[in-house]
Amino acid sequence: MDDETNESLRIWDGVAEGWEKYRDFINAAESLITERLLDGLDARDGDAVLELTAGPGSVGLLLAERRPNVRVLITDFAPHMVEAAERGAKERGLTNVECRQMDAQAIDLPESSVDGVFSRYGLMIPPDRAKTFSEIRRVLKPGRSLAYAVWGPIEANAWMMLMGAVLMQRGHFTPDPGGMPLATEDANREVLGTAGFTEVQTEVLDAPMTYESFGQYWEVNGSVGGPVAEIIRNLPADERNAVRSAVEEFSAPFLSDAGLALPASRVFVRAK
Repeated sequence: MDDETNESLRIWDGVAEGWEKYRDFINAAESLITERLLDGLDARDGDAVLELTAGPGSVGLLLAERRPNVRVLITDFAPHMVEAAERGAKERGLTNVECRQMDAQAIDLPESSVDGVFSRYGLMIPPDRAKTFSEIRRVLKPGRSLAYAVWGPIEANAWMMLMGAVLMQRGHFTPDPGGMPLATEDANREVLGTAGFTEVQTEVLDAPMTYESFGQYWEVNGSVGGPVAEIIRNLPADERNAVRSAVEEFSAPFLSDAGLALPASRVFVRAK
């Protein structure tokens, strides 16, 4: 792995515990996009399908539960994420699941060996996205589907932007000058076309991220939020409290008696 990939691995491996802890909450919050992914995958009995950048394997575990005659290979480049997926499979008594550490930029599988590939919010993470989609095209059988979702532009995702903006204002965080990778339909169509996909469907899905309270929002995203979570975790207690107070102030317009509802935008993609 190159230095950028290794640094990304270190960060995401460091939040694996949070992802496992909040797996059920995230699954409930993302049920709309998860159902779209599974429909787009169009898995059939006897298929072998691949989940990439799976984190703790939430989508793959759900698929395996629903479809015992489909073999599900759950993969992530972070070993602690893979361990969390393995625990999830064991807890559910699933026998049609395999969990492996794997870099999406170098998929350790033969050509045309899987009947479907899917990912929920992970394919923007590998630094070499052209290589990632080329690898997916290589291992996917002709005529079968890749289904994935990525986040839209940062300005359309207040749930993500609030913490990052406060950390940036206080000198703790420098965002990627290129913005959120794969954040538009055109960006996804371009990378897929270059990789050899000829049938591409895209759709923007806007649905808020909802929380019972600001406290729940702070706890969840401070545990799972990749580089932002790492920064918050390593701040001195007084500065961490100051950041929390500022984020809470900025979130106030989105708070009601029903809880906190923060704008969120996703791009859903299906390709063959």
